[in-house]
Amino acid sequence: MQTHSTESARSLRNLYFVRTVFQVIWAAFVLSTASTQPHVASILLIAYPVWDVACTLYDLRASHLTGSAWTSQVINALLGSATALGIALTVFSEPAYSIAIVGAWALGAGLLQLVVGLIRRKQLGGQWAMILSGAQSTAAGIAFVLGGLGGEFHTKDIGGYAIFGAIYFMIGGILLSRKLSRGMVESIQG
Repeated sequence: MQTHSTESARSLRNLYFVRTVFQVIWAAFVLSTASTQPHVASILLIAYPVWDVACTLYDLRASHLTGSAWTSQVINALLGSATALGIALTVFSEPAYSIAIVGAWALGAGLLQLVVGLIRRKQLGGQWAMILSGAQSTAAGIAFVLGGLGGEFHTKDIGGYAIFGAIYFMIGGILLSRKLSRGMVESIQG
């Protein structure tokens, strides 16, 4: 069981680092195109939840999750898929709605990330950054829903949100690396 946990922790650590790099690059592109090439930024906005769904599916396969953590990740993948569709249907005609949709996704995904982070904290350790990220995402989600519908938030604001997410993923990866180097990963429990 220890080997299974160690493999899961390594996969999760690697995923966190890949997500860090992707989110920084994605945010840079969004921030650089939001004002000058809004259609490009809009396409990038659609791609963001699609990327998150791909990462969630990888996580499900690599981490051998069970119980509440598995259920939370499946719901997260479904929520991300619905979000991508919602953004695609609104971003070119009603951009404010697409920002509100991102906000609803951030709210829901943040709550789910909080649940998974709490479960994984007991199993793998190194999850405080993910727990904090889930809490911040929940709060940001509320702000994006209200700000998007009010026309106060735009695609460029989602770029800033992604940078915060990248920082949390980087910290989570570092914490898991430290745990792995110390051989302190405990066995996974459902």
